[in-house]
Amino acid sequence: MAYDLWNLAPCALLPRSRLYSLQPMAIGTSRIESLTSYMMRLAEAHTVSVRILIQQEIFPNLPTSPKNTHFSGLHSLNGMGTCFEQWVNILGKLTARSNLRVLTLLPWQSLLTSGCVLRRCRAWCPRCFQEWRRHALPIYECLVWVLTPVTVCPIHKILLEQNCPHCRRRMLALSAHAHPGFCAHCNSWLGDDLPAPGAPASQQVMEDRLWIANQVGEFLARGATVSDKSSPGHLLSNLQRMLVELAKGNQRLFGRTAEIRDSALNSWLQGEWFPSLPLVIQICQSLRLALNRLVFEEISNTDPEWSVLAKGSFAARRRRVFRLQYPITRVVSRGPIPPKEREAAKAEIKASLETNLKLDEPLPIQELFQKLGYRSPSKGRYWFPDLCAATKAKRERRVEIYRQELLTALTEEPPPTIVQVALRLGISVPQLYLRQACRGLCKALAARYPERRRFEKTKTEEALRRALKEPPVPLVILASRLGKDANRLRVVFPDLCRQLRARYMAQRSLEQQRVRLVYESAVRQAIGEIADAGEYPSLQRTFSFLLKRNPSLTSLHLTNLAIKRIRMKLG
Repeated sequence: MAYDLWNLAPCALLPRSRLYSLQPMAIGTSRIESLTSYMMRLAEAHTVSVRILIQQEIFPNLPTSPKNTHFSGLHSLNGMGTCFEQWVNILGKLTARSNLRVLTLLPWQSLLTSGCVLRRCRAWCPRCFQEWRRHALPIYECLVWVLTPVTVCPIHKILLEQNCPHCRRRMLALSAHAHPGFCAHCNSWLGDDLPAPGAPASQQVMEDRLWIANQVGEFLARGATVSDKSSPGHLLSNLQRMLVELAKGNQRLFGRTAEIRDSALNSWLQGEWFPSLPLVIQICQSLRLALNRLVFEEISNTDPEWSVLAKGSFAARRRRVFRLQYPITRVVSRGPIPPKEREAAKAEIKASLETNLKLDEPLPIQELFQKLGYRSPSKGRYWFPDLCAATKAKRERRVEIYRQELLTALTEEPPPTIVQVALRLGISVPQLYLRQACRGLCKALAARYPERRRFEKTKTEEALRRALKEPPVPLVILASRLGKDANRLRVVFPDLCRQLRARYMAQRSLEQQRVRLVYESAVRQAIGEIADAGEYPSLQRTFSFLLKRNPSLTSLHLTNLAIKRIRMKLG
């Protein structure tokens, strides 16, 4: 009988990682996981909070270790910032994972910028969570959910949720005690199969939202195959060719068709900075052009989509621009009008002037006639001088009311803002109408804005000092009472906020000590009575005894701590 020779050489083992080498979810698909979700799952796998994971594993490996964990800015982990790129590298070394960059927007940092594309708060699809839980699949949060242009789930065709259905609060993208699929405040399950509340969006609006979600999902799925250093990218060349061939070099026409500002387009084409992802998505939506094609492919003149753009969007916009530049339907000031047209024109003008006169804020005569399609209001003033004079007088009376209100506002302490003055007057468009009517007074009121800020700061400081003499409350609750942001208060009034926190923590410590003494006294009595009955005072038996005697003592954890302290004292 022959036996195979055993190979006694030690087998090569893969290097061990400090943290679990957790597999990222759905890489290479439109439902790829986000990095903030991966950190939640990593903390959950080690049975620690996200705060502990960051403080004990991330901070010690950073070149400059921060003193505190400010979770309000950690939504940028999913973006392209070079600061959080260090976090990605550190997590990759700790978990022995080299593909964590694809969980962020870093693969595209050499092609695009991520300006204002990341949500600060979590968004999710409740049906996705419920479906994964039903099939016993890992719960995670998709990268496409953290982007502001995406508002619907492309799988279930419902709006993404941003408020907990139980406590109705929003959650930061990454918080101290966050868990995928659960609320960071009340720890409630976020998934359900119920229909979405509220009125459904129109079919066209929902189709546009689904188109954006699908395009962004396909774009993110390509991140696993994109190299951020060697990817050529054809975005700028495609934009330049569209400007030259489709818009005929008319940069304003191209901007109106793609619905972007001329200044942004000019800066992109001159190479001053990279295009931002939200505006690229806006261009693709306006032109109905696939996002991956615009960014990664060179679209030729013979391409069917190129022909559709030339005959559709740009041709229609060119005709529309021509109509906007010359909106005159009939020219009243040039030559006589036939009697039939003259009577109809007079009736239309008279009805418009009477309707305009009934408004609280009547339009200027010139603007009214331009809306009617006339180049000049001269014939209207000739036919209906009384109506035109009444409209002008009413506008002047309104302007005088505005002037008096602004003069009163200039004497107030603290001075109100222009928007507040407009709300008093009942003006619907304050920044436009009020500034046009009383430009000088508005400038004078705006110049007093620093005084208002100083007054508000002094008022807030006085409120914080009064709070030092009142029963202590958490700073978040105090800030909500004052209508301020707690983080802003910590920056502007660090000493006062530190004193308020110290008072609250001292009171909380005293309260906890009082509760521990109550539990210890009750547990000591319960142990004595259980031992006198000849039974062993186990944790469950003692806890049941406490509940019968005092139903308010419901904490099993505090009961266990009291038993341990009593055992230590008894030796």
